[in-house]
Amino acid sequence: MRSTTTSLSLLLYLSIAGFLLAADTISGTWTGEWGPNTIERSQVVAQLKYDGKFVTGTFNPGPNPATISKGTFNEKTGVIHLEADGRGRGRRGRATNHYVIDGKLVKGKITGTWKYDKGEGDFTISKQ
Repeated sequence: MRSTTTSLSLLLYLSIAGFLLAADTISGTWTGEWGPNTIERSQVVAQLKYDGKFVTGTFNPGPNPATISKGTFNEKTGVIHLEADGRGRGRRGRATNHYVIDGKLVKGKITGTWKYDKGEGDFTISKQ
């Protein structure tokens, strides 16, 4: 009886641990590149946190990060949708830009598209 109870407890613990690890495949630091075409590319760093329902975090953390205002992740399909707001670097002040980012997680890499009112392009990031 005692060994059955211990076995069931261990099985339950491993099941919960497996679920928590699976639900958190997005959380962490991601690095890669983005740009409007294959020649104009910029480095990007994303710090993402997934709580099982929503994705939060920042792009290019530091003094002027783009903060995720809306983020979702579908664990079954690997599809991620993020919306972020960040300050631009233009000469005429520092206007806020709203970015819409759509991608798909496949084998530890997220690839997809981004757009905002001044342009669009693609990106690829990998978890560090």
